[in-house]
Amino acid sequence: MKGHTLLALGMLGLSACASMPTASELATADYGPPVSQEDAEAQAKQFLEARLKDPYSAVWSCQGVHSGYFKDAPIYGGKVTYGWRLMCNVNSKNSFGGYTGAKQYGFLFREGRLVTAQGEASLQGGQSYMQKLL
Repeated sequence: MKGHTLLALGMLGLSACASMPTASELATADYGPPVSQEDAEAQAKQFLEARLKDPYSAVWSCQGVHSGYFKDAPIYGGKVTYGWRLMCNVNSKNSFGGYTGAKQYGFLFREGRLVTAQGEASLQGGQSYMQKLL
């Protein structure tokens, strides 16, 4: 039980360091020129297909591209990168030929090219987090 308490306190300490940009920072941020929905989806698919077991089986569902940011975890320095964000759910087959269930992926674009990608990863106990892929 003591170990769980220390872990919870450690996680609370790390989350306190992970502050989000303020409203004024978001309003004055340089997102760069927008990327089209078609270009964003094409680059995201090209990036992710190289990492899927069966890329031809992938079923994509993407939201519209919008201005946004990704913030690195404190362990990676907590850097905030602004740009044009695309969020997608992707369901594809695993090595056994069965669909794995939709997982969320996030892609960030600057100057028309993919600069950051994150993908949903699972923890024991059913929890998940967004893991940096690029």
